Order: sequence, then C-alpha cells, then structure tokens
Amino acid sequence: MFEMATPKLFSFACVAASLLAVSTPAMAEINTVKVKYADLDLSTAKGQDRFKVRVKQAVRQVCADPRATTISERIDQINCEKDSMARAMPKAERQIASYVANRRVALSQ
Repeated sequence: MFEMATPKLFSFACVAASLLAVSTPAMAEINTVKVKYADLDLSTAKGQDRFKVRVKQAVRQVCADPRATTISERIDQINCEKDSMARAMPKAERQIASYVANRRVALSQ
C-alpha cells in the first residue's frame, strides 16, 4: 500500500456573469468551485471520465440562474458555461496528469 500527498479537491474559478444583472464583464462575479475526487482513481479512464463529469456538473451549477427567463439571460447562462468549461477543463487535465505522475512515482518506490 502507498500513500500520496495529493489534494483531495480540485478548484477552479468560474466567471458567472449570468448571475448578475450587469452588462460589464469587469463587474462579473467570480465563483470558485471545489470538485471532490478523493474517491476516484484518476489513473484509470473510468476515474478520469467521472472526474470530468463532476467538473461539468459543477460548472452547470455555478452558471445556473433559475431566474433566467429571457433569451438574453439564457444566452448569458450558456456563455458562462462555455467560458467556465474552457477554463476548467485544462486545469482538470493538469490535475489528472499530476495525479498519474505522482502515482507512478509512488509505485516505483
């Protein structure tokens, strides 16, 4: 058995412009979401896929606006999801790569 000193949470920031009634991006609210993965084996395809699903779910949750009733508000929500995914997925990929590398090192010792 081995132990790894890896974080149990993955964090990323989402610009949730759709949550605010402002039109300037500089005024957009920044939300940080933590996605748990301690129960996943990120060295497997199944674990990686599940982690990515959790990231997508977190993005949808952060960008969700139950008050979005107009087409414009819905477009803002969709843009929030697209922008957040574009920021989160590269970070998720780096987290997976780090996990796999750390696991290889731990197994080789």
